[in-house]
Amino acid sequence: MKKKWMKLVALSLSLMMVLLTACGSGENSGSSAPENGETESSQTEEETGGEAADGDLTVGVIIWSTDDGLGADSKTALDAVAADLGVNLIYRTGSYDAENQTTDIENLIAAGADGIMCCVIVDTSTDELLKVCEEADVDYQVFFRNIIDEEAYNYCMASDHFAGYICEDEGAAGVDMVDELIAQGCTTFGLINREAGNGVVDRRQQGTMEYLEEKGLTYYVSTNTSTATATEMVDATDQLLAAYPDIDGLILSSGSNGAIDAIITDLEGTDIKLTSFDTPADIEGAFNAGNLCMLTTGAQIDPVYALINLYCKMTGNPKSETPTEYGSNYIYMKSAEDAKTYEQYFGAFNTYTADEVKSMADMDLDSFLKEIENYSLEMVADKMK
Repeated sequence: MKKKWMKLVALSLSLMMVLLTACGSGENSGSSAPENGETESSQTEEETGGEAADGDLTVGVIIWSTDDGLGADSKTALDAVAADLGVNLIYRTGSYDAENQTTDIENLIAAGADGIMCCVIVDTSTDELLKVCEEADVDYQVFFRNIIDEEAYNYCMASDHFAGYICEDEGAAGVDMVDELIAQGCTTFGLINREAGNGVVDRRQQGTMEYLEEKGLTYYVSTNTSTATATEMVDATDQLLAAYPDIDGLILSSGSNGAIDAIITDLEGTDIKLTSFDTPADIEGAFNAGNLCMLTTGAQIDPVYALINLYCKMTGNPKSETPTEYGSNYIYMKSAEDAKTYEQYFGAFNTYTADEVKSMADMDLDSFLKEIENYSLEMVADKMK
């Protein structure tokens, strides 16, 4: 009864929002500017997904952007899987703090979302965002994140409305990036970090620094705000290199929203090697430019598994009676040839067919975990041959 009442309220609020939007600018006043400093329409509007079937279920997706490399790939994958499952998607982008993400959830629920998928920006707000869903009798799934804050973790894992979370092994990826730079002959490292508070980025940075210290290697850190623009990230990189000219290897812990593209361009003509999380718009061109030696990517599978997990809970067939905690794999690219392979098999969502997506929705927990563990560039390439 509560959910039906909420649906009626949602329809009324949705109509009001449409009328207000028609009279106003249509801007999402709570959203921060995108990190690349450009204006993007997806940040100011609710955006529907790809082919929605008859629309029995609607999922709201909160993500930083659907225009940068990883964000665009994630949307492509989510739209394909949602069509396979007969789920409607509504996107909200551009919010970089807890207050604005709370508003996003409230607006999505008002627009009729039956479930929420959220890439949480502030780790300690994960439980507060869940509480908004609980009050509306809506299920909640976290993707690209785990929950570091103990209080938030305990609350979420005890909630009947929490489907679970999924993220990659960020610390191990940081270690692998250091090893690649060492293999490239680097001896002194510069870390282009973000401020603490984002669980994923925190784990990347912690794993990287702990490994550098374990190996007794010299490194210097530039710490930037979570909302730093691409231009600001370039300025921070230049300042770090000017202060410590012996740096010959850089690790970018968050290359989203154009930061990686800008830094790759900035390094051209130098001998400095770069490794980065996230993907530039032109991956092959980035490797051919000469400085990039490793990308940690392929993470667009993360929201795919998250959507399937949430769908199962929303349809009364959860993978587990308690919230799930999944770890998915990264894909590493180390050359232009790797980039060609990646573009061939990941330019569109070719990882799973519609029948395979439906099969994963029907899998038991153990089988689903095995499928997640099997994900790799080689797996996708073999399937496409």
